[in-house]
Amino acid sequence: MGEYPRVEVREGLASIIVPDLSKYVVGNRPEPAHAPVFYNPRMEVNRSLSIAIINGYVNYVGRTGITICEPLSGSGVRAVRYAREVNGVLRVVANDISERAYELIKLNVDRNGLNDVVNVYRDDANNLLLRIAREGGCDVIDIDPFGSPQPFIENSLRAIRDQGLLCVTATDVGVLSGKYPIKCVRRYGALPQKFPFRFEVGIRILISTIARYALSMDYGVQPLVSFLDGHYYRVCLLILKDRAYALETFRNLGYAYYRQGTLQRGFIAGYPIPASSRYRLAGPLWIGNLWDAEFLMNHFMRNVRDYFSDRAREVSKLIVDESLGPNIPYALTTEISRDLGRELPINDVIGVIRGLGYQAVRSHFHIKGFRTNADLLRVREVIMGK
Repeated sequence: MGEYPRVEVREGLASIIVPDLSKYVVGNRPEPAHAPVFYNPRMEVNRSLSIAIINGYVNYVGRTGITICEPLSGSGVRAVRYAREVNGVLRVVANDISERAYELIKLNVDRNGLNDVVNVYRDDANNLLLRIAREGGCDVIDIDPFGSPQPFIENSLRAIRDQGLLCVTATDVGVLSGKYPIKCVRRYGALPQKFPFRFEVGIRILISTIARYALSMDYGVQPLVSFLDGHYYRVCLLILKDRAYALETFRNLGYAYYRQGTLQRGFIAGYPIPASSRYRLAGPLWIGNLWDAEFLMNHFMRNVRDYFSDRAREVSKLIVDESLGPNIPYALTTEISRDLGRELPINDVIGVIRGLGYQAVRSHFHIKGFRTNADLLRVREVIMGK
């Protein structure tokens, strides 16, 4: 395997061996990308929430004995946790093209007594996905790359079964949210904008990219969970191999708009060409719901475990609370408080809006973000009149 500094860590119900990240420091901070095998402890939230999502999915679709595929496994921590913590899992496919990663995955699988559950491969991720497609497919496919997931989306859709769950991570948040707009056009076929709600624009572009690949195969998609956590987006979608669902998916593609003078924001249906608009547009992107509130409340939350980190449980609650709000892009307290001379705390803003009889919930996309169906200029006027 080649010697390098390693340590034991515990995450969830797994005990694994990983590179000693204290030996790979850049700017006084451990840098997982510099280690011989990739392991990022900051992604524990992603992994823990994914376990709750998959356990919720098993209940939601009534499927037992599921097969999970992770084509980009790194140290194998995610595959090991899936094998130990997902209810009724029959088989987990773990894969990495790196020889060192392949050997470390095998070590961690053996260490946790999972050789009869986890099959370990060393292959190109797309080759593995095509092989799985030929063999009948998987119930759950988890794409968790370092960077963009775009190169793996098409073959993931080929390899997933009908009513399967596709989970996708994207760490190129800057690209998707407008920092590098031309790169976003090249990579995702969509133009972002630096709107106040640009982080929501980014995740909607990601979902629309998956949806457009699915539509080319006459498949539909249904987002169950979508969230931003620091440096990455995460989306988990049902893949429905039925033309009726494809038509519904098509209706959920469009563009986002924003007008600074009136604070108006929202969505315009229409793909590939939207209806004429007076506003600057971002897209194409997903204009449907980012969450399935019923799934979150009745299936996801009951599978959030006490042993998950405090951050994982906090993000879970934020997502559920936000899913109950309107499907309108979030606003910022800075927009409402602009002429006040001071920034009103977000809870005060929400209180004012609810006092006017409108919906208002906090948004996890931004610490100052909230969703409402109120006229934001009217809210600003009320605040200024206080």
